[in-house]
Amino acid sequence: MIEVKDVHKSFNDNEVIKGVSLSLNEGEVVTILGPSGSGKTTFLRCLNFLETADSGSITVNDEQVTFGQANANDILQLRRQMGMVFQNYALFLNKTAKQNIMEPMVIVHGFSVKEAEARAAELLEAVGLPDHGDYYPAQLSGGQKQRIGIARALAVHPAVLLFDEPTAALDPELVGEVLKVMKGVKDAGVAMIVVTHEMQFAYEVSDRVIFMADGVIVEEGTPQQIFEAPKEERTKAFLNRFTVQ
Repeated sequence: MIEVKDVHKSFNDNEVIKGVSLSLNEGEVVTILGPSGSGKTTFLRCLNFLETADSGSITVNDEQVTFGQANANDILQLRRQMGMVFQNYALFLNKTAKQNIMEPMVIVHGFSVKEAEARAAELLEAVGLPDHGDYYPAQLSGGQKQRIGIARALAVHPAVLLFDEPTAALDPELVGEVLKVMKGVKDAGVAMIVVTHEMQFAYEVSDRVIFMADGVIVEEGTPQQIFEAPKEERTKAFLNRFTVQ
């Protein structure tokens, strides 16, 4: 469903992504692990053109876009097939939870207000916040904000959801409620690429785990292969600090 080939990205003379390739099948969940500065978040942002990759390509459902050559329409068409969930929520502070979910449906995808309201109500129920539609972000906890962010990303039935450290900004007691919603997304058959430090989640939910360091993929495999029998010393050193059950 998604094929990413040979992505390179530099900031001035510093090459942070060094020829990364990745494929993702329909309904598959791939988590990307790695130390800070490994390039994993930059890579994720390149996929949605929040950062402009220097070279490489991405194909989503047979529609190919070449990094460095994409025009505004190419980027718009690609973004219509992707949802993005940010670690800092990225909600509109002057809009209610329901309005935040409705905004991309109405403005970008041409839903009628009635259609968008119905979809927003459905998604508020799905993320466990059916009575919070009229709350503003300032009235929500971090976990609730992130669940609204996930609902917004799901609103337009994307082919894939991209998660950039979705629990990084949360207090520990709020992490579980977001991970529960993400598991529900997987159960619904939505493909996901997740950059995360939540090792237990990666072990339990992933179909495939990728370990990145220094701008390259060091190793990838099933959760069992990566967590229980990693082959590369760099992977072993990173995972040595974590225990999964």
